[in-house]
Amino acid sequence: DWSLGSYYLGIELDTGNGYLAMGTTQLLSVPYALYAENSGNSTPTTPNLEAVLAENNSANNQQIKDLQDPTQAQDAATKAYIDALITSLQNQIDALQPTSVTDQDGNTYDYLTYGDQVWTVENAEMVTYRDGTVIPQVTDNTEWDSLTTGAWSYYDNDPTKGKLYNWYAVMGIHDTDPNTPNKEFAPEGWHVPSDAEWTTLENHLITNGYNYDDTTTENKIAKAMASTTGWNTSTNTGAIGNDQSLNNSSGFNTFPEGYRSGGGPFYNEGYQSGFWSSTENSADSAWFRHLYSDGSYITIHNINEQNGYSVRFVKDGELDPNDIDDDNDGYTENQGDCDDNDAQVNPGATEIEDGIDNDCDGDIDEGFNESGTVTDINGNTYDYLTYGNQVWTVDNAEMVTYRDGTPIPQVTDNTEWQNLTTGAWSYYNNDPTKPRLYNWYAVMGIHDTDPNTPNKEFAPEGWHVPSDAEWTTLEEYLIANDYNYDGTLTGNKIAKAMASTTGWISDTATGAIGNDQSLNNDSGFNAFPEGLRFIDGSFYDEGYLAIFWSSTEFDAIYAWYRYLNYNYSDLYRTNDNKRNGCSVRFVRD
Repeated sequence: DWSLGSYYLGIELDTGNGYLAMGTTQLLSVPYALYAENSGNSTPTTPNLEAVLAENNSANNQQIKDLQDPTQAQDAATKAYIDALITSLQNQIDALQPTSVTDQDGNTYDYLTYGDQVWTVENAEMVTYRDGTVIPQVTDNTEWDSLTTGAWSYYDNDPTKGKLYNWYAVMGIHDTDPNTPNKEFAPEGWHVPSDAEWTTLENHLITNGYNYDDTTTENKIAKAMASTTGWNTSTNTGAIGNDQSLNNSSGFNTFPEGYRSGGGPFYNEGYQSGFWSSTENSADSAWFRHLYSDGSYITIHNINEQNGYSVRFVKDGELDPNDIDDDNDGYTENQGDCDDNDAQVNPGATEIEDGIDNDCDGDIDEGFNESGTVTDINGNTYDYLTYGNQVWTVDNAEMVTYRDGTPIPQVTDNTEWQNLTTGAWSYYNNDPTKPRLYNWYAVMGIHDTDPNTPNKEFAPEGWHVPSDAEWTTLEEYLIANDYNYDGTLTGNKIAKAMASTTGWISDTATGAIGNDQSLNNDSGFNAFPEGLRFIDGSFYDEGYLAIFWSSTEFDAIYAWYRYLNYNYSDLYRTNDNKRNGCSVRFVRD
């Protein structure tokens, strides 16, 4: 068996007297038969890289796959390995970058990044301008009061306290010659922030969750900017002085170093911090920001340039013109302000009916003059119209189930009606050709007598029964928008504009609903005089009254509603027993 090992050929010569050994030769050639027998059982092998590259030392423009990471100096490396190495090296380089800046006097200031800005988070301490020119220290009140050039002082002239600078120092105004170039106050590569840059910082903190209540609208960022110590105590919700351990989530670290007034005295250490901007308001006043111990927001004001305040710096960099808040409304063009010359137009504005895209969402006067229909759980449809910022149905409720399909009982018996403390409805006069009237319990979804059971929803999805305040808003809108019968804009004379053009008892009183009903319903509200069901179960005033529930309780027995009377010109507000049956309208959520 040739496969078991090596074989040799021995040669011997027969001499007649025995055999003479002539030598031994190893058989190195395997017979063809052995190759043929085993070739089908061979295991395929992949040539090694050396063999692949043996021809002209080239891979012939082919990729080499599945390389292991290198371990020796001459090893090849994968792209992933190199990418990871570059990232690691960049992180090391970044870690070596300074996190503080040093001014001309050797003072160092830590800094942090906020969005596209880099701010120092410590107050200025220099006593010279950038070129080494001395900024005078002024302790005398009379001298301070008369200054028109740069100066500084310690708070209370106490060297253990922080340094305060007048605005002239901030702007490098070092002498009284207007032709002399101003000095640079900030360290090389830095500058005193403008008012617009303060606004950018403020907006960044608001939109990035630094409000004390975690909202992302309105200015409630004072706690996030204030130091955790040094402030006067306050019990106001969200105030800096209320549990100071919760302060400084932004790292801005504002200490309440007080200020020096233009007259020279010092005020409000522990209560206030103030920071100059580089932006002038007038010939003798400039803008600044300040925080108070009992406040939750950063405030903007302008004040006399002789005052002494703290100073922070912003790192230089090319400022995109679209990052400048030209109208000082808190939004730049890069933040979505579609008219940065009008402070009333910005993404945070409320849309009003004026032919302008007030809220910069791309739509003009959206929500105004809107109309359509909404369908309830039972398939009834209700037309709706827009009144100012509200959208109201202009048909009365007709459903017989709550939003989840739970039936609202129809109660025809008077005795049963007057004892109800849960929701019910009936037709006027128990006549199916007449409209439906609901007690207040139905309106509020009170479907059983267990106070622990959650109430049902009465209105269609996305709608609700109007509150008393929402009725007032509608009333005020109609008055202010010329729906009084006499064309005035004061006084409540809107009944005709709200009432249907048919169905009312006739009346001759000036401005009354029943006087020439063809002039009614300018507003489209279309209120029909469907009357009411009284608490004892009896029915009254069809043709005389249109009565609409609000969702607002007056007390345990009464609730507020609005009504129109055929011989009056105004929309009335009053309260009555919750067992009464009245009509219902809806307002969109």
